[in-house]
Amino acid sequence: MSRTGDAPETGPEALARYDILDTAPEDAFEDIVTLASRLLEMPVSLVSLVDTDRQWFKARVGFARPETALTESICAHAVRQDGLFVIPDTTRDSRTAENPLVTGEPHVRFYAGMPLRTPEGTALGTLCVLDTRPRELSEAQGFILRTLAGQVMTELNLRRALKERRASDRHNAAIIGSAIDYGIVTLDLAGRVTSWNPGAECVLGWSEAEILGQPADFFFTPEDRTRGIPDHEMRVARDLGRANDERWHIRKDGSRFWGMGEMMPLMDEADRQVGYLKILRDRTAQRQADEALRKQTALLQTVTDHLSEAVFRLNEDDVVIFANPAAEAMLGWPRGSLIGCNLHDTAHHHHPDGRPFPREDCEVVRSLRSGVALRDREATFFRQDGSPIDVITSNAPIVEDGVVQGAVLTLTDITERKTANARLRRSEERLSLALNASGMIGTWDWDLRDDVVYADPNFARIYTVDPERAALGAPLADYIRNFHPDDLPRFQEELDRLFAGAKEFACEYRILQPDGSHRWVIARGSLVRAADGTPLRFPGASVDITERKRAEERQAALVELGERLRELQDPGEIAFVAAEIAGRTLGLTRAAYGVLDDSGVYLDIIRDWTVPGASSLVGRHRYADYGSYLSELRQGRDVVIADVETDPRTADRFEAFRALDVRTVINLPLMERGQLVAVFCLHDSKRRDWTPDILDFVRNVVDRTRAAVARLRAEEQQELVNRELSHRMKNLLAMVQSIATQTMRSAIDVDTAKEVLAGRLIALGQAHDLLMGGALGSTLIGPVVRGALKLHEDRAGRFRLDGPDLEIGAKPALSLALMLHELATNAAKYGALSDEDGHVAIRWEVRDEAGEPTLAFSWAEIGGPPVTRPTRKGFGSRFIERGLAGQVGGTIALDFPADGVTCAIAAPLAAFQADG
Repeated sequence: MSRTGDAPETGPEALARYDILDTAPEDAFEDIVTLASRLLEMPVSLVSLVDTDRQWFKARVGFARPETALTESICAHAVRQDGLFVIPDTTRDSRTAENPLVTGEPHVRFYAGMPLRTPEGTALGTLCVLDTRPRELSEAQGFILRTLAGQVMTELNLRRALKERRASDRHNAAIIGSAIDYGIVTLDLAGRVTSWNPGAECVLGWSEAEILGQPADFFFTPEDRTRGIPDHEMRVARDLGRANDERWHIRKDGSRFWGMGEMMPLMDEADRQVGYLKILRDRTAQRQADEALRKQTALLQTVTDHLSEAVFRLNEDDVVIFANPAAEAMLGWPRGSLIGCNLHDTAHHHHPDGRPFPREDCEVVRSLRSGVALRDREATFFRQDGSPIDVITSNAPIVEDGVVQGAVLTLTDITERKTANARLRRSEERLSLALNASGMIGTWDWDLRDDVVYADPNFARIYTVDPERAALGAPLADYIRNFHPDDLPRFQEELDRLFAGAKEFACEYRILQPDGSHRWVIARGSLVRAADGTPLRFPGASVDITERKRAEERQAALVELGERLRELQDPGEIAFVAAEIAGRTLGLTRAAYGVLDDSGVYLDIIRDWTVPGASSLVGRHRYADYGSYLSELRQGRDVVIADVETDPRTADRFEAFRALDVRTVINLPLMERGQLVAVFCLHDSKRRDWTPDILDFVRNVVDRTRAAVARLRAEEQQELVNRELSHRMKNLLAMVQSIATQTMRSAIDVDTAKEVLAGRLIALGQAHDLLMGGALGSTLIGPVVRGALKLHEDRAGRFRLDGPDLEIGAKPALSLALMLHELATNAAKYGALSDEDGHVAIRWEVRDEAGEPTLAFSWAEIGGPPVTRPTRKGFGSRFIERGLAGQVGGTIALDFPADGVTCAIAAPLAAFQADG
């Protein structure tokens, strides 16, 4: 996406980009002014560049001074013209009659100047000629002056292009160099290696110096080379645009690894193939894990067949036509005696309290009749002797030709459910640790020859260095001075180990911040050496892990909460323990759990936790006495109030809060079937800014509290989770392949492709992490949006989100995250995020349109530079408009009003929540 509505660039600003002022004389420019003087028969010829308060002459003939003040400049008038500017007699022109160069030496009487304009239309100065007598300029002479001025701009633009290309090359090299998990190799048309990134050295073992110019088939196995696999892969990539590579490969040391990769043709500007790009990753561990999973699944099936899970096959009338031995043993019936019995009448015909259970109220029977699956419901069944048994039941209808013919019913004992839950809880903790390891990533490239570090804005922000200075290269000392003194020895020790021959640098340390605080980072990188082993560069990446460190205390609190809740049976006691841990961990004044009365107007608090000396809120409270936010809670929206005295929802009721010594409030609703039933309340006596990580912790406490009294899943759910994980991995690989293919086809060169592909893969990985943190099949829209934008949130308030948390399906979530990544990237380059005061407003809500719930999602950039509609659509714009639409249908409208880019999405809520 391009933008043409930026504020016009000034001449001095443009000159800074050309880096030409005060440079030494150059033959190319000297020849031009000499030629102009001779061809036009003028005593004076100048290449004049107009700065803020002076005009400086890059080349001059017949003029002694290297520069003049801007007040003496005739060229300052010429640069305001669109074309050739001529003054036949300067003494008769009001603009020049009093000019010191006219009234005094060298007594200029004639002036002709042609503005030097950049490709963007900004005037840098002029190519001008002067004489000491009045003259006229012929048409032929005017043509010569314009032509020579064009040659001056050609030389200037060449200097600018070379400067910008060098900066781009350094940046792209840092990105490719830091991708140490991926081997990125380019080949010529004959299959010989033309480039080899550090990741390829890590994966395959050979250095770039060893491998350049060699045929790429050397890392294929002998048997694959005999079969002609390398040539076949190049042929498929050339003919089909992509070739997948998933097979055993050879490392330098002779060992084998299972590699997964892809090859694509490289095209030049004329769309002619000039070589190939191959991306390869070591997936040996994943293959071994898949094999272990297959064996584990087989073992689990064997255990399931012979142990406690009960399996029934029912016909359409709820009559048992099959029951495995575990089912008969669970319900206490002799072998074969359940066949032909109506299961509802036989084992599921009473409430736990003995009251009759009508057939039409039985969930199993309703599920059988409707053909809708029943998943993980807790129910009470009865043994033949009449004793009750609590089970988890799942009912999968059998549908043939659109007609329900029966169902398969499974029952799992509560004891087995608890065992499955323990395994699931351990899995959740491992996932939580993995997610907590993510953070803000900054890349650097340390040029060891000049001792200068080139870094991206994220890295500069972490190390408190000016981003522009970091991009152009700052001395290492600018970064080291911000290290925590206690951590410098450990950093130096790791650095010494790297230069002594270690393959990789890895170190965790603290960076001091201007406000006296510190941030934690993990830095990883590797050396790039010359052919003789001399270290040349040290590229790498730093991950900001401050939030993870700060979250460790909250993580410990969640572990404590889980352990304590595991032993509790009373809901009230569970709520109190959750309130106690949340309040104590966050340093609050009070935490409470309240239930709404039948009228929905009052909140009944049975028990609360407070710090010593704080008053209790036990009792009944009317929400209207404390503000106007009850409607938000009923909509399922969190109410977060930093200051009750200034928030419009509570400002007119702040006296009620003051009486309770409350200044800041969080209310989190607990919903059942769309209705507000309870509220988790957090209070503090001082004003607080509720950061997203604190809100996530509180939501986690609420979720775990809800989970403690909710019904747990059956043992077979673990197998379903494993199958779903495999399905998600295949979908993810397919999406990565699709993104890589589209990026390569649309990119104008390989460097652009690498940069764009890296950004999109990062956004895809963050979106997939959110799904992994959920139930694999769906996730909440709020974390998806926040995760997709995190890389671009350079300060608080950049993104202002408003909308209820709704569950959406896995594929729509991935597509939405990638779309938001594209929008945010463009906003950072050209839109609101490129301006210090700009921000983006993001809203979503559910509307009723034609009787169907519709999710409306909007993106609006505010406070950025003026914008005009681009003249063409790039791949990013097409990706935004088509990517999500392919998943959910509906409409996606991308627009470019002058005050900021907007994007509006409207699609059926059911499509967003589907998981195809």
